[in-house]
Amino acid sequence: MRTKQIIALLLLITGAIFFFAGCADKSTELLAEDYKKMTNERLLEYFYQINDEIDKQEKSSGPSVGIGLGGGFGRGVGGGVGVGTGGTGYTAEDLRARRIQLRLELKRRNLNP
Repeated sequence: MRTKQIIALLLLITGAIFFFAGCADKSTELLAEDYKKMTNERLLEYFYQINDEIDKQEKSSGPSVGIGLGGGFGRGVGGGVGVGTGGTGYTAEDLRARRIQLRLELKRRNLNP
């Protein structure tokens, strides 16, 4: 019974790690694009994608999970799980900086988002 609980907990933590890593990958992918070479239509679409990703990053800030295992002399073995509030490990600061750059580029092209 105890083994099943440990396996379930490890699967849950592994899933959370992959979820949060996926958020950072999408942001990195967006930041790698060269907005200065985009058409006006694509630039507006890109601007909205950046906004959506910022919203997603801010909304996905949730609890963080930590696991600790310990042992001692004799027969004692201990374990623990800690849950705390916090973000995804990735902030949207780079995305916000890109959004500012995009606003300037949109203004230069006389486009309104």
